[in-house]
Amino acid sequence: MKNAISLIVTIVILTGCKSWDASKIALKKEPLNPKLLTLDRRIGEVSNIAVGANPDELKIFTTETEENLMDPYGDKYGYIVMKQYLIKFKPGIFFPNAALLYIPTIVGVPFAITKEAIEVEIRIFDSQKRLIGKYSAIGKGKNICALYYGYTFSNVIRKTYTDALISALNQIRPQILADVVRLNEKLLAAGKTELK
Repeated sequence: MKNAISLIVTIVILTGCKSWDASKIALKKEPLNPKLLTLDRRIGEVSNIAVGANPDELKIFTTETEENLMDPYGDKYGYIVMKQYLIKFKPGIFFPNAALLYIPTIVGVPFAITKEAIEVEIRIFDSQKRLIGKYSAIGKGKNICALYYGYTFSNVIRKTYTDALISALNQIRPQILADVVRLNEKLLAAGKTELK
């Protein structure tokens, strides 16, 4: 019995899961043509600068706005705000694994299949903080936590969240593109954002 446990521990230590590096998060490069005028980015509420954001969320939102949605240089003409609402989160832990001494995991059965669905809302405000556009979509992510071909449990949750967020933003981008001319007209009419 001790030999079997030692073998299991050795196999688990020597084998690993897929590595996932948050610095390699990639979004589609589909810049709007024309782009929105330069906007001040916010997460949560337009009036609340101190809303905390996790690093993955901040990186994705910054990249999306600067590379796809707006011209990041120049005077600012308003605000772009991202809000999120959790719809569903399933960690999907396969509980019989523990009762079976993790033997199914060693032979390739997933430890967990994590699923997440979030609603993402992008709001655009002019320099007077008047709402001039609101766009939303539901993004979904699904990833496997398993030896050999899946992610670690800590990484699978982050990966699933970023997949869901990117999925939603990919659906919102065409909505903004269809409305970009009207938005830019309203932003120009309201004028530049006052520096504080």
